[in-house]
Amino acid sequence: MKKSVNERVKEAMKEQGVDLLLITPSSDMVYLLGKCMMSDERLNVYVVPAEGRDFLFVNDVYGQEVAGWGIPETEVVTWKDGENAVSLLLEQLEKKRLPYGKIGIGASMPAGFLVPLQEAFARTRFVLHREILGRMRRYKNEQEQSLMEEACSRCTEALKAVMKAGSGWIGKTEGAFADALCREMEQRGISEAGALVCAGAHAAVPHYTGKDGIISADACLLVDFGGKYRGYCSDMSRTFYFCGENDKRREFEAVYGIVLAALEAGQGAAVLGGRMEDVDNAARRVIAEAGYGKYFTHRTGHGIGIDTHEEPCAASGDKSVIEPGLAFSVEPGIYLPGKFGIRIEDQIFMTADGAKVLHDYPRNEWLVCW
Repeated sequence: MKKSVNERVKEAMKEQGVDLLLITPSSDMVYLLGKCMMSDERLNVYVVPAEGRDFLFVNDVYGQEVAGWGIPETEVVTWKDGENAVSLLLEQLEKKRLPYGKIGIGASMPAGFLVPLQEAFARTRFVLHREILGRMRRYKNEQEQSLMEEACSRCTEALKAVMKAGSGWIGKTEGAFADALCREMEQRGISEAGALVCAGAHAAVPHYTGKDGIISADACLLVDFGGKYRGYCSDMSRTFYFCGENDKRREFEAVYGIVLAALEAGQGAAVLGGRMEDVDNAARRVIAEAGYGKYFTHRTGHGIGIDTHEEPCAASGDKSVIEPGLAFSVEPGIYLPGKFGIRIEDQIFMTADGAKVLHDYPRNEWLVCW
């Protein structure tokens, strides 16, 4: 019989010698429960013991909401504003006779919770649960793959809709383009839609977040965007060049060809049994050999799933073996300060037959002259 996520988590905890997991509101809670309350200054945790019954320890504000989730075999324990939540949590563990010598936490647990926990649990060793939940979340099942495929398809269609305006975007702001793209994504059922839109020299800043730049002729437009479909992410980048005088786009076209070749090399290195660093090395080699190595300033890719950025990464030193179920981006770029930047990003899912690219927006449709 196939084991549940909860059973596999507890097995991994025992293998790692972890007594408890304390899961604060986060994507980890969504992964384990399918639900998550709002994150605020109150200590709300899903307590998962290696042996024994799970329970939710939440402030009264969230008690009714959490009780309505109907999580099987999971007790809900509440505390009130004005009470010492950390002390009450410790009392619950003692009352339930749950060991807490080694507790696993997520990297997103706020310091405002962790520091008081460390002070109250003086003899406890706190560790990141990366080797437990992080490893489990790397490998997506068929349903998760299907949701990511749908997210990517809907986001691709949104970009196609926005780009129908072509040169009509000249003279408009980055913010106007971003707003239009997010509306198109939302109309297609994408939640948490977002876009980085970088015009001209702004594209040379890899994660530029401005809105006021003007889209111009004889200049590029880098678009990095995505959102979630039923909880799973799409992340994609395309770079365009708006027509003007031919001689002004020659350098852009040459660099675009290098980035595209790097993308293809990185995707080509995504083979079963290989390592994630191979993807980075392959893409980076193309750019370095073309003389632009110092202008490729970030890793080649990152894992993706419930969160836009997950493990593993296509980066130097990441020796994670590429196996079926991994989902990650391949997104090489070249950024020339004061001129332009180019990034092309696709999302990949590793199947039993190899890499499957989830975005199908044509990479060769970079020149906008219509």
